[in-house]
Amino acid sequence: MKFGARTIKTGLSVAIVLLIAEAFQFQQIVVPALAASLALLPSVYQTGLRLIEEMKGNLIGALLAVGSLLLTPNPTPIAIGFVIIIAISILLFLNLESTTRTVILTTILIMEGASQSDMPVWVFAGERYLLIMMGITVALIVNALLFPPRYERKLEAQITDTFQMVVRIARLFAETEGGRSSFESLPETKKLHSDSKQTYAYFEEEIKANRWLEKKTPIFRRAVLKSKMIETNRAALHVIEKLDHDFHTIEQLPPQLSEELYRHIRHLLRRHERLFSAYELENEHLIDREEDLIHENFDFAKLMIERMREEEEELILIVVPLVATMTDWVKAMNELERYLVTEMKKHGDNLKVEPRKKWFFED
Repeated sequence: MKFGARTIKTGLSVAIVLLIAEAFQFQQIVVPALAASLALLPSVYQTGLRLIEEMKGNLIGALLAVGSLLLTPNPTPIAIGFVIIIAISILLFLNLESTTRTVILTTILIMEGASQSDMPVWVFAGERYLLIMMGITVALIVNALLFPPRYERKLEAQITDTFQMVVRIARLFAETEGGRSSFESLPETKKLHSDSKQTYAYFEEEIKANRWLEKKTPIFRRAVLKSKMIETNRAALHVIEKLDHDFHTIEQLPPQLSEELYRHIRHLLRRHERLFSAYELENEHLIDREEDLIHENFDFAKLMIERMREEEEELILIVVPLVATMTDWVKAMNELERYLVTEMKKHGDNLKVEPRKKWFFED
């Protein structure tokens, strides 16, 4: 059993809302509690956006419910269903579909409850609307103040893990003469890379939630650097996927060409490792800036094609796309290198986030 930070914050948000509802003697205490449980999202920025969307969406639902009650004070189930259809259609048109569940709840509560209440329709609807907003606001405050999401450390770990798995696969392929078992961990690596991209999206939202930060602060520079590291991992992973996809055809390469392919992959891999090691050790001297991988990759492609003309011309259709993916990998590494070297010279002390001890329940 695992207790994550979001699990604890959801339970605490609901508890706080229930206490507030009981203190003010609200009758429908389930309404704000349910709203709070639905509003807690992975990042503070997302929760803030959800608050604004919920304000708009639930206002639409409340206004439609009140308008319907003014026409038919005792609504039938068919009338309620018709109003919900209209509400959902408007939400979809305004790109507020994320609020559908709470809007349906608001609409039903107002239309069902107002006819049985002594309050004026507008007062009853306003109270229900405020209850929903109270629940969402409490969730936002709890998410922002109690163990606020910190995605940068998680992102750094995912990028490093992806890099290590990419290196392991590529090295097994290049140093064991292309054994098929080299690609056994490819699905896991792809998933980890996908997770790192999702975490980066959350990290960007975490930065957006702090708009008061100047764009020249270290966190912005680290965000750019991490995006380039993710892109480098993606390009390397694309090469590995291509090798896996065309494995049986690559096996047919003549021994001399196979060895040339393995040698070139090992060379690119060393460059990838040096870049990530330079970042990890904060040492720009680990980067060999004398290398010109673009021209070297071109020479490799030229050599392979010339030799295959003498051997198997149909293999050109396999090797050329593979070389294209390698070129993409080289370009990604060059971009990372330029940014990494520049930032190390100017802001070497601010490129890495310091590790800290995690609570047992943190995500």
